[in-house]
Amino acid sequence: MTFVVLMTASISLPAFATPSESDTNASAAPAGDAQSLAVGHVNATELLRDGYTVELGPTTASYAQTASTYTNYPGAIQWPFLVGVPISTDYGPRVAPCSGCSTFHKGIDMNPGVGSPIQAVADGIVREVSPTDNGGLGVYVVIDHTIDGQLVSSVYAHMLEGSAAVEVGQPVKVGQLVGNVGSTGQSTGPHLHFEILLDGTTPTDPFAWLTARVGAS
Repeated sequence: MTFVVLMTASISLPAFATPSESDTNASAAPAGDAQSLAVGHVNATELLRDGYTVELGPTTASYAQTASTYTNYPGAIQWPFLVGVPISTDYGPRVAPCSGCSTFHKGIDMNPGVGSPIQAVADGIVREVSPTDNGGLGVYVVIDHTIDGQLVSSVYAHMLEGSAAVEVGQPVKVGQLVGNVGSTGQSTGPHLHFEILLDGTTPTDPFAWLTARVGAS
């Protein structure tokens, strides 16, 4: 019996650039249909066994850095990482860190370490994928969800080039691998820039939004 582990490939880690939270790409029009919530499970890697697929999830050992910033629970809505990780930049107003940078941060920056697996926070359908580093958000994914009857989108940005594990139009389950933490686009170091967009376009505080829902679903 042969076991083959399919692992997400990390092609390159770009040099650090000037920090900026460009939201141009992430605010594209949402997909027409999003998938309603259903309880799923973590799917970070897959094992081919006798012609069928066995899903394997990441463990706490997947992260170089952890912190008591939050507690993740199995359920229909989860955090992008299985355990609490450092959060370097919060949502909201800020002093622009560079010329041309925004004075309002539309997400949070999460720092579990380069290469850490990023999971989908809920069931949904992939709306947008930028698989290569074109500046701004770098390599990123946008997933549309239907939560409490409303369209909500999640954005996962600055991922490693070549690590995007989903395609446009693909249904995903909560806990499914989205990509790996990197430093593509306008970034000062490896982190996940994570956003929640209400109605698919309007940013809200992702930390407060997830805190109110993880463990309650």
